[in-house]
Amino acid sequence: MSNAQAQNENFKIGGFLFDLAATFDITYNDNINYAEYNPIWDVILQPGIFLNGRYQVSELNTLSVTVGAGYQKYIRNPELDSINNFLTLTPNTELAFTVFVDDVTFEIYDRLSYTVDAADAFALNGNSVSNNPLDYGRFYNVAGVDADWELNDVILFAGFSRADVIPTSSIFDYTQRHEYQLTGGPRFIVEDNLTVGVTATGSRNVYEEGVNNNSWSWSIGPMAIWQATESLSFAANAAYQQFYFDTGGTINDSSQPQGIIGSATVSHRISSVYEHSLTVGHSFNYGYLSNIDSVFSVVYAFNWRMNSRLNPRGQIFYELGADSGGSGLNAAGMPVSTAEDYGRYGIGVGLDYTLSSKLTASLDYAFSHKDSNLFNRSYTSNIVTLGLRYDF
Repeated sequence: MSNAQAQNENFKIGGFLFDLAATFDITYNDNINYAEYNPIWDVILQPGIFLNGRYQVSELNTLSVTVGAGYQKYIRNPELDSINNFLTLTPNTELAFTVFVDDVTFEIYDRLSYTVDAADAFALNGNSVSNNPLDYGRFYNVAGVDADWELNDVILFAGFSRADVIPTSSIFDYTQRHEYQLTGGPRFIVEDNLTVGVTATGSRNVYEEGVNNNSWSWSIGPMAIWQATESLSFAANAAYQQFYFDTGGTINDSSQPQGIIGSATVSHRISSVYEHSLTVGHSFNYGYLSNIDSVFSVVYAFNWRMNSRLNPRGQIFYELGADSGGSGLNAAGMPVSTAEDYGRYGIGVGLDYTLSSKLTASLDYAFSHKDSNLFNRSYTSNIVTLGLRYDF
């Protein structure tokens, strides 16, 4: 579904001001099941809406709502038009309430997304591991509160959140989990163009079933944002993270991962019409049938406003992942490793063309390739999307 952002409010309901945009995409995907053998191709029709609204409760307090939703119709494989695959909710779908109390800013929020993850998920039928993850639709909801306290050149921040992962297919019930996280630290405004600080987190992750291991974790480390020149900026953060996993899960992963995580981004605006960035990062992510997936990634992205109508854009990425451990049974009942080591790279390029002040057309191509040590977990994918967006 095309990514649309609010440009200006175009209608009003009571005290709410809204911006509404409609989209329609036609996508060709030559490997919708992300399979190494016997890939399935399809053409997918994707109508959608984007709605941004705000309500000025008072001079200082604002209620905002953002919704990005779409429907997916599979032409060659209509059996995929189910609750697991037909819906999309973009990650920026949220309800947020901003409150100012003296020098403290509070934001109370609830962010909801719905995706189908056919690229990485393992299916689990009973005790058997399957490589057919097309049914892995999942809701991801994060609710919490953040607070910023401004003290001249020092900003103290703190937050608490709960994240819920809810699959829509019973074969992925083992992935249902709840994560509670505390975060906080100071930010120091050293100069107008330089901010440094420290961030600390603590979290508890709990699974509904006894397949994966529950865990505690903490992290602490520095961050910095530097606007070196008007056209050149740097942002970086790093932290030491430690996990403490239980060992009662049936995935047989007794690892206790720890290490350095973080990311660094350099952004450069070469001219008034061309800008690009390079990001390098390392993260620990919860695994599907392992405690942790350790991922190193590199992403280069560019955006070129060629003229008032044409806007080319794109990115190139590479990532290297490794699971901390894990095992299960295959369909024949034999034990197999679910600890995956993989490399993945790809490119995405797109072109936006402004047809009128309200109507924009887009053409996108995405290529990705994954090499995995596990059977039928490698794949090559080509996706072409033609889109239209109308901002009312």
